[in-house]
Amino acid sequence: MPTIKDVAERAHVSIATVSRVLNKTRYVSPDVVRRVQQAIHDLDYQHNALARNLRRSQSLTIGVIIPDSNNPFFAEMTRGIEDTCFEEGYVVVLCNSNEDVNKAASYLTTLYQHRTAGLIVVAPGDMTEPLEDYIQRGYPIVLVDRPLPNLSADMVVSDNYGGARLAIQHLVSLGHRRIGLITGDHHLETVKSRWCGVEEAMKEAGLPLLPELTYNRGDFLAESGREGAAYFFRLEQPPTAIFALNDLMALGVLSYAYDHHIHIPTQLSVVGFDNIEMTSYAVPGLTTVAQPKYELGQQAATLLLKRIQGDSAVLQKTTLPTRLILRHSTGRPRAEP
Repeated sequence: MPTIKDVAERAHVSIATVSRVLNKTRYVSPDVVRRVQQAIHDLDYQHNALARNLRRSQSLTIGVIIPDSNNPFFAEMTRGIEDTCFEEGYVVVLCNSNEDVNKAASYLTTLYQHRTAGLIVVAPGDMTEPLEDYIQRGYPIVLVDRPLPNLSADMVVSDNYGGARLAIQHLVSLGHRRIGLITGDHHLETVKSRWCGVEEAMKEAGLPLLPELTYNRGDFLAESGREGAAYFFRLEQPPTAIFALNDLMALGVLSYAYDHHIHIPTQLSVVGFDNIEMTSYAVPGLTTVAQPKYELGQQAATLLLKRIQGDSAVLQKTTLPTRLILRHSTGRPRAEP
């Protein structure tokens, strides 16, 4: 394999000059640049960027910790991170915490010890203490999707509160008064925000939050959506609409409805949250609150790269807007017999 010394000899320049051309650290005359580039081409020289950065105690690797690699929401968000980092010459290492705080903390330590340049985290729970420890060491960290209010870090999130209000307002505008709610772990800030949006919209509509119409055992997977739907349809008076706090649970509701011959939307309207790609292919298509998944990842990566490059501006919390996507899973409730 040709070395930088071979390139220098072929171009009739010093090794230092080749290094300057490769790294663009100092001015080199256009004629010399052409000679060096021609030598690189002739020898098929591969610049060892990893070795260069290790010598500088730097890395071209970004760590990303997500809570569930099976969830399409995180897959779409991660693509925004990867595309942005790739354009800047960085490689992404993806770690799945499986919604386990201890596993996420272990990944945090490992990524730091392997000298990754920085870290993007979707926290599976309260990781304030271990994350703060590494931030104090100067390790660049950006939170995405799930904020931790007491952490001194940059954060990029969606307007979960506003999105949940849109979902309830839409169902109320169609005439629904018995609205079933499938929710999950209220320790997560995203769930808290969405629930606050639900409460506000229900209050505005003059509708009480009835315990019987709230299913709290959702885990943001499709099966818990099916279980929530089964719970509601065991009630003497089932809801005419269900709002699930993410799309996978809403798709579980659609699955239950299909298996039990419950017609969507005349017998039951369903709304989800996220707008993952498969919702447009569901039958019927799922009405949902769209999060800007790709942009979440894109902005988190952009912010992290700025920190890695020495940007010392005040910490930022960026909130991206959400919007309601109307499909065929919602309609006016059927008139009572």
